[in-house]
Amino acid sequence: MKVVLYLVGAVAMGLMHVDAISASESLAALYNRGNEQYRAGHFEAAISAYQRVLAEGLNNGEVYYNLGNAYFKNGQLGRAILSYERALKLMPKDADVLANLQFANAQKVDRETEDEENVVTRVLQAIFAFFSVDMLAVMVCVFVFGLGGVAVCWIFMPIRRVLWGGLLALVAVALLGSASMLAFKSHQHRIPKAVILADEAIGRSGPGRDFLQVFTLHEGTKVKIERAEGGWLLVRLHSGLGGWIEASALERV
Repeated sequence: MKVVLYLVGAVAMGLMHVDAISASESLAALYNRGNEQYRAGHFEAAISAYQRVLAEGLNNGEVYYNLGNAYFKNGQLGRAILSYERALKLMPKDADVLANLQFANAQKVDRETEDEENVVTRVLQAIFAFFSVDMLAVMVCVFVFGLGGVAVCWIFMPIRRVLWGGLLALVAVALLGSASMLAFKSHQHRIPKAVILADEAIGRSGPGRDFLQVFTLHEGTKVKIERAEGGWLLVRLHSGLGGWIEASALERV
């Protein structure tokens, strides 16, 4: 059950209730206390309560969602986006999380320009986003068994070999496509991501302050982490631009 408070027309900054959370009575009481503090406008107290719930080991998307709302109301945009991203990992298709993350991202200073996408590209991206890693893994298993079954029919039923041959090719293409998507998605999931929490973070050409400045990022920007060296991280933006940033300026999703 959700209590929804609409902000700026359509963005849900309401709370998710503890009855959807599997937790001990003490954690449930602490979570509810955070909700009460949030409703009273005491956002720092709400943040503290939600953080204590998470510190007890309850890795729950609904807690991260409410924490993101409290951070956003408290004016901490970077931590709000980080919390929404963590909630999205646990609840990838939740409409409220997606809406609030989109709204929070719209408040960022940094705007990455992207090439205009045609209809075909948008459709393919939508299809790719629809299939989760688990769903693709099941599909690959089904197509593997299906391919074996059709191959047996093609061998032992020569009268309809043309039909079985066409079906064999179709299942093989489906298997190849789903396996490719699974491999790519699995690779993307393994790449660590982070959100800039500092007001400003300078990207440099090497892991040190003496290196050339390449770009400047601001609070809330999401990056991919490629390598770590000392207290520096090599990060890459969606556009492909990369540089070294001090590790203290960001936090992993």
